[in-house]
Amino acid sequence: MKKHLQDSKLPRMTYEKLEVELSPWSDQDLLEALDSRSIKIGDTAASLLSRRKRYPEVREAVLSGRITTKLGKIRSTNVLCRLGKSWERAKEVYLHLIWDKNAEVAGNATFPLVFWQDKSVIPAIREAVECAPPGSRIRGRFLTAIEALEKQDPFIYSDGFHDMWDTWKLDPKRFADRIGPIP
Repeated sequence: MKKHLQDSKLPRMTYEKLEVELSPWSDQDLLEALDSRSIKIGDTAASLLSRRKRYPEVREAVLSGRITTKLGKIRSTNVLCRLGKSWERAKEVYLHLIWDKNAEVAGNATFPLVFWQDKSVIPAIREAVECAPPGSRIRGRFLTAIEALEKQDPFIYSDGFHDMWDTWKLDPKRFADRIGPIP
């Protein structure tokens, strides 16, 4: 890991000071910081990359295997999820990550696939189900994702989610109480 990421003072900084410290970092350094064990450093890097709109760079870093940790992959997915359905190329990352050995990463990648409401991903999720350990939580999540996609109701998968900014462009006739500002 780069020397500046090993700076022991970084994790002890407030988020505000850390953002000032990381703001001049290059996109490549911030991509590397996505894998940081420090929640503050990794999350601040994700926030800066998102604000810089470095979505293609995040996508490529995941697909090329440069993002290697559970936290880095989850942060990357979260950065891309901010785009919702507006960037078709993000779907490739989610489909790639449902095969991750870490169930939390795979589950995190399944969420946007479900909310995308594109039934064409069902065969890939079915294949992932077959490879998931019988009785495992991730297997159950994959099966719930398939049900949600088949019924075109993403809230079957994530009942507590509220699409406050209409990121996923769901049908307002069916989901009016789940889209837009919380009443």
